[in-house]
Amino acid sequence: MKLLVCTTEYFPYGAGIANVVYNVVEQLKGMGVECTVCSPTGPDIKLGSQTLIQKTGIGGLLNYWYQVSHFFQNNDYDAVWLQNPFIFIGNPFKRCLVTMHSTYYGTSTHGVGNLPFHLYKSLVAHVERYCLTRMPPNTLFTGVGQPVCEELEKIGIERDQIIYIPNGVNTGRFRPSPDKKSMRKKFGIPEDDIVLLSVGRLAPAKQPFTMIEVFSHIEKKLENVTLCIAGRGELFEETKDLAQRMGLCRVLFLGYVDHDLDLPDLYACSDYYIMTSKYEGLPLTLLEAMASGLPCIVSDIPNLGFVKDADCGIIVDFTDLSVALIEILDYLKLDHHSHEINARNFATSSLDWEIITEDYLQALKDICDC
Repeated sequence: MKLLVCTTEYFPYGAGIANVVYNVVEQLKGMGVECTVCSPTGPDIKLGSQTLIQKTGIGGLLNYWYQVSHFFQNNDYDAVWLQNPFIFIGNPFKRCLVTMHSTYYGTSTHGVGNLPFHLYKSLVAHVERYCLTRMPPNTLFTGVGQPVCEELEKIGIERDQIIYIPNGVNTGRFRPSPDKKSMRKKFGIPEDDIVLLSVGRLAPAKQPFTMIEVFSHIEKKLENVTLCIAGRGELFEETKDLAQRMGLCRVLFLGYVDHDLDLPDLYACSDYYIMTSKYEGLPLTLLEAMASGLPCIVSDIPNLGFVKDADCGIIVDFTDLSVALIEILDYLKLDHHSHEINARNFATSSLDWEIITEDYLQALKDICDC
């Protein structure tokens, strides 16, 4: 099979989408699929501009997909795998697999961000609907979470065209470690503290200010607790300033942490994973935390509900901070060895990249048989 992969970001540049596509492509290659990757950074074909996407959002996205639709007007690929596409007119592909990692429809309906940001998301959601509902009739869509699949239905995609394929994780690289103390030294983490870890881009949807506010109360109640925040993003400096203004002494802002060299160790030396997001697709960071055997403290939002299904943590309503604080403090005071085991078992049995890629390969075969 000759497969063309079109994505606006690809490893080592980018974040969630970049890592998902890279891991699946590497697995597909090992299964004998001939993959050509087209993104603003390559590696095989370079189209569009990563800088333009970062600076202008939808303008850069439309530019990339416009270039894709023109560059591949004549192509001989058996199928094409598109990530969150915005092909407005002139789709040259007859056999498409579309993967939606999240939807602008979802972020707009959940009211993420301030009013100008929300209005922007709502506008882009209309463009998204136009593009997705005009894909070829035999197109298959995959959503990385069941709520994403439901959002696709609400956008106007027929249910029999939608497949749920979750994100995955490298369970060999991300795994528990019995030697937490020695691993903490290189990150400057207190050896004997209870360590809560947050990994990801500090952006409005992640609600980092809420995390800082919650931890300010935890720090007052527990003496031996540290919050580690790994990642940057547009709210990095504001979040750091907020922690300083609140006089928090036990928050470590680690900034960028190398995904391959250091991040597995950071997960492995932590005790809990915390996520206060208002909207998510299916975050890779949460799956990496589960593979590392971390009990999870996550928001009560649809795409994180599988934490309850896996019985590996608690789901908290962060819209009521007083109740959330009580639940988290009660949780941290108890032993959760069973949640550590459940998190790891769920990741190895259901989320390993080899398992996930088999599902993508079957979907691609179904498209080619149409």
